[in-house]
Amino acid sequence: MASLWRLMAFFLLSSLLVGCAERTSAPFATSIPTVDPQLMSEDCSRPALENWLQRSSNLTQELAETINGNIAIQPDRATEVLDQLGSIEAALVIARAPQCAQAHAEALNEAIRLAADYFSAYRQGRVADPVGALTRINGVLDQARTLEQELMQLYEVLVP
Repeated sequence: MASLWRLMAFFLLSSLLVGCAERTSAPFATSIPTVDPQLMSEDCSRPALENWLQRSSNLTQELAETINGNIAIQPDRATEVLDQLGSIEAALVIARAPQCAQAHAEALNEAIRLAADYFSAYRQGRVADPVGALTRINGVLDQARTLEQELMQLYEVLVP
């Protein structure tokens, strides 16, 4: 709760300082970042969310590095990437996302599925639009990162 008050105080102070520089709009912030009420109403304990975020944050990073670090591999090495993707997927299943993190888990699983489809097709020489495919995969990863940030905000306001 103290973190929320500090955050609100920071935004208020920032708004005042910006207002002193040049006044082209309202002197105070018009909105304060809040946690999605849908997340707040779902069954989500702080320990379960903390456990999920600790594991999924590392796996999200590993997934991004696996995908983007293997863009220029030879097709015969795509099997190794597919094995890595399978390991990441298995680790996500073991991590067990709490109810409030289901959308995050689904986004990560969707990124894994898209990446597996891409590297499988790449291995077989059937990729017509690699830039488009990788853009879609990274778009889903960006969505997962956004959801992760929302979950981190939720974690801050959950009572220990």
